[in-house]
Amino acid sequence: MDGEFRQKAECVSALGRGFMHSEILFAANDAGVFALLEEDRTASQIAQALGWPARSARMLLDALAALELVTRSGDHYRNAPAASACLVPGRPAYQGNLLRHHANIARLWAHLGEALETGEAVPRDVPERTPEQLRAFILGMHDVAKLSAPEIVGAVDVSACRHMLDLGGGPATHTMAFLEANPAMKATVFDRPAVLDIAREEVARAGLQDRVSFLAGDIVADDYGTGYDFVLVSNVIHSFGADKNRRMVQKCYDALVPGGLLVLRDFLTDNDRSGPRSSLIFALNMLVAVGEGDTYSFAQVDEWTREAGFIEGRSLELAPQTRLWMANKP
Repeated sequence: MDGEFRQKAECVSALGRGFMHSEILFAANDAGVFALLEEDRTASQIAQALGWPARSARMLLDALAALELVTRSGDHYRNAPAASACLVPGRPAYQGNLLRHHANIARLWAHLGEALETGEAVPRDVPERTPEQLRAFILGMHDVAKLSAPEIVGAVDVSACRHMLDLGGGPATHTMAFLEANPAMKATVFDRPAVLDIAREEVARAGLQDRVSFLAGDIVADDYGTGYDFVLVSNVIHSFGADKNRRMVQKCYDALVPGGLLVLRDFLTDNDRSGPRSSLIFALNMLVAVGEGDTYSFAQVDEWTREAGFIEGRSLELAPQTRLWMANKP
């Protein structure tokens, strides 16, 4: 095999082995390894702390070192900077909850072939997420959103707005970011009851409970109220089919006062669906997990907002995974 083909073969093989890297990370995160490795530890010390065989601990630590998440000096291991910043509970960039959600989703991805054949989500033993899975998902979204929310707040001028609707607001991460930047604003977070229980905890922790109200309901079936001058729909439309999203956008229009602003933030694709890479891959996540979900192009959301009555919209890309579509009500 010549060098060119060997390089291509290794690239394909590396893609195939990617699941191994993920499972190493999931196992270490679930076991609490990274919290222990904020100090130098030997494999024997880690094994004793976790109740594992020493051989198991040594194998995992060596693998984490190979992935550059852990450094090794002789028999001692310690978190590398990325692990220290993102995998130790309590750190500002903590991603552990998100990894637990990814671990849950990975079980579904093992059945991607079945989903492609049927066009439907992978059947689950339990139709709805367990409370533990829901909490991992919602707090995982909080882990992600708290890193990008300040960027969105800085890019969207809502200084004249007084009442925000955070539709499908999850843990209220964006609500809190916008309220902290706009002291005269109040907000309503709309989501399912179990999700709002988590949102209330986060809002209270931030000391913003006097400026936030909570509205429980079904995004597809229920109304959102009225009188808002700013509606944010962040990472929601990928969970639904196009027809449901059309109805959602129409209800957002009805909920806004004249001149009000709608901001759709999602894994929006280029109009020819040539990218971004992360958005195209994420569409398959919606297939295996939800069935009807998908990722949509700027042209598609433009069509929905025009049909609802919004004036000409505009796009803004802050990062490949942070793309916005903004439109005002006449």
